[in-house]
Amino acid sequence: MSGRENFMSFCLPTTRLILDDLTAADLTNIQAIARDPDFRKYVLIWLDTDKQIRAFLQHAIDEAEKKEGRLDYVLAARDRATREFAGLTFIEIDPAQESTAEVGIVLLPTFCRNGYGSEILREFLRFGFETLGMHRVYGKCDELNIPSARMMEKCGLVYEGTIREHVWLRDHWRSTRYYGMLAGEFAAGSHNSSRDPRA
Repeated sequence: MSGRENFMSFCLPTTRLILDDLTAADLTNIQAIARDPDFRKYVLIWLDTDKQIRAFLQHAIDEAEKKEGRLDYVLAARDRATREFAGLTFIEIDPAQESTAEVGIVLLPTFCRNGYGSEILREFLRFGFETLGMHRVYGKCDELNIPSARMMEKCGLVYEGTIREHVWLRDHWRSTRYYGMLAGEFAAGSHNSSRDPRA
């Protein structure tokens, strides 16, 4: 697995976190995420084997090393004060529709239910619309993952519909809820429903 010693790391700061590029040293962090019961229950990313985990991490590193044309920002969330790994996040531009990006957030249990997810999502919305120039940013979650759905609603994303039982996810047929925000909604302040980073 290649490293990134000769590249400047990408970084997005939030109030309490740093979102930065994954490195080879994050292998054990990704393994910890992959073993988390909530990840295995809800998240539609296949990290079930060591081979899949290594391939996922290498893809993130390869994208980070691109000097231009980067579409995927797969980032670690780290505590701003301690640098402790908090979770895995991403904002990915759709290669078939480059005015649209998907966001995703998976946090370790100790960082859940403290507003970190909302904090990350609001920063991704800002980055997606103001820096990447997206027209639409969306997220999705398992229909059973009520906290994730509430977080997206709290941050101003609009419920767009549910694809019912479209994929077998380890132990159940997954139905996926979609939420989105448009550039005009972001400009109107839909993402600023709460200024408390713990909300």
